[in-house]
Amino acid sequence: MKPNAPAADALEDLQGIRGRVRAHRLQRRTLHNWAFAQQITFTRYKAARAGIAFVLIDPAYTSQTCPDCGHVSRANRPARGRFVCKRCGLAGHADHIAARNIATRGIAGWAAINQPHATGLPSARRDRESKPPASAGGS
Repeated sequence: MKPNAPAADALEDLQGIRGRVRAHRLQRRTLHNWAFAQQITFTRYKAARAGIAFVLIDPAYTSQTCPDCGHVSRANRPARGRFVCKRCGLAGHADHIAARNIATRGIAGWAAINQPHATGLPSARRDRESKPPASAGGS
């Protein structure tokens, strides 16, 4: 973690993964027995308890994107567990590369959440608060 960086936790949003995964029958059985929603619930609860931000990240292309140069290609995955960037040559385990990309997206997502509201944008609450209260009754 970078010095003075806020603590945050980022996980892939695994909603719908059971329908997307192509795996062998025995692997599917293991996958279907894993409680993804429960893992997210527990992690969110524990992060809140520790005062750590929690962000769910879109998992699309996390294991095909180079974390160094940003090049996205299916060819970056020459084998199931292997990553080799076709542009810059970065090589490593595909899961490690995906984890780096998830961490980077988590930081970006956390930064977007923590941006102060722009003053020029319309806001129903700001509009309500800026108007004087309507007079009650009156004659």
